[in-house]
Amino acid sequence: MSALHLDVFNAVVVTGGVTAASRQLHLSQPAVSRRLADLERVLGFDLFLRDGKRLIITPEGKAFHEELSISYLGLEHLTKVALDIRELRRGHLRFVCMPAMSFGPVPKGLAAFSARHPDIHVTHETHSAARIEDALTSNLFDVGIGMAPRDMAGLVSEGRFAFSCVCVMRPDHPLATQETVTATDICREAVVGINPDTEIGSQLRRLFESLPHSVSLRIETQTSIAACGLVEAGAGVAVVDPFTAAHLGRGGGLVSRRFSPIIPFDIHILRPERRVPSRAAQALIAELAAAMTSEEEASS
Repeated sequence: MSALHLDVFNAVVVTGGVTAASRQLHLSQPAVSRRLADLERVLGFDLFLRDGKRLIITPEGKAFHEELSISYLGLEHLTKVALDIRELRRGHLRFVCMPAMSFGPVPKGLAAFSARHPDIHVTHETHSAARIEDALTSNLFDVGIGMAPRDMAGLVSEGRFAFSCVCVMRPDHPLATQETVTATDICREAVVGINPDTEIGSQLRRLFESLPHSVSLRIETQTSIAACGLVEAGAGVAVVDPFTAAHLGRGGGLVSRRFSPIIPFDIHILRPERRVPSRAAQALIAELAAAMTSEEEASS
């Protein structure tokens, strides 16, 4: 019993006869009749009674067709599922990034992806760069945004994008009159530091230790968001990532200036090495890369 046998039987029932079924299936009438007879022989019972040129479905044939119709509904559902997957109309993605990347190009990329693929559900979490690496290598997320990984084992980078940290201060701060703030400049100021366990914090710690004058680290915090809040409250100046600075500066309580020497803030789009990326994941990566490239070009 083949799929063609079943298609012939269904077509005869639905169209009401061999002639109409043969036209629907693009088969000759003898071919349709032959396959019906073959199917009855395999099943061991009659599907139709022959009354001259008329075919009258038997109770057994009707019962069999009812079950066949259920199977066809299942196949139609599978066909729709396959089409939805192909056209990115269903699915779930797990995405993770650092808190600093909750501003700027990442939200733009996520928004563009969601607008283009509204039926794909995205779970978005924020974690530290180190936690992101561990989570991706453990296959807990499909796509992530992080700093340059300490170890690329288990990870694939889908793109690196170069940015630089900035110095933030209140608009009425004396350093706000300068286009560029140097490390020597902030030696004379109260500084809100970033924890050296973070990438930005470790770079700043090495820089401060290399200066001939000590830096007055009044407060040390974990994130750029917290540092900006402290700066706005008058706790000093801080060197933070450019996206947090730009977003929080919109309220007028902060301004940002170039910082010298450059403190790199290089971003990678990452995915697990041991998982084949889905079509949805590939589409998300493309949207994120486009947004990051646009931001990178604007900042250069």
